[in-house]
Amino acid sequence: ELISELLGSDEAVRQWFGAGMLENVTLALGLADIDEPWARTLRGG
Repeated sequence: ELISELLGSDEAVRQWFGAGMLENVTLALGLADIDEPWARTLRGG
């Protein structure tokens, strides 16, 4: 409820949690060490 109040919409909450999950996956897979376009896209740059 707090996150929903802070972000203001269900879509914003989904995006926030989704971004957090993607960050965890990229760290777990070690994508920071892979210099490929698809890996750079997933890790955000």
